[in-house]
Amino acid sequence: MRPAARTCTWWAATSLQTDRPAAVREAIYACRKGGTVFTLGVFAGLVDKFPLGAVMNKALTLRGAQQHGHRYIPEILDRMSRDEVKTEHLATHVMPLDDGPRGYRMFKDKEDGCVRAVFRPGGEALTGGPPRRRA
Repeated sequence: MRPAARTCTWWAATSLQTDRPAAVREAIYACRKGGTVFTLGVFAGLVDKFPLGAVMNKALTLRGAQQHGHRYIPEILDRMSRDEVKTEHLATHVMPLDDGPRGYRMFKDKEDGCVRAVFRPGGEALTGGPPRRRA
């Protein structure tokens, strides 16, 4: 057996989907027998319908950790001020502050590929027109 075939780790992306246990359940069901399911990020919610039977039957290892982002904020801000870290690509939709409810709904429902909506005060989108979607 190849070394890669002996281990299987599934990462449940909970940092973008806080309190969404579906990602953890999916990882448990998709992981091979004897594998590891690892969650990283902020997962503060209670989980109903947790597939403990699948964890036991597959002999899975569950691991998790918090993301300690506050420790790195001063360094990140310093690097951003020197243009060493680019963040423009993180804002997929830029729109006026007045469009807040619509932007939040787009983000929540993942409409139009919305990953992060950024709102600008003053009533104008970055482009001066309808909400802009960044590539």
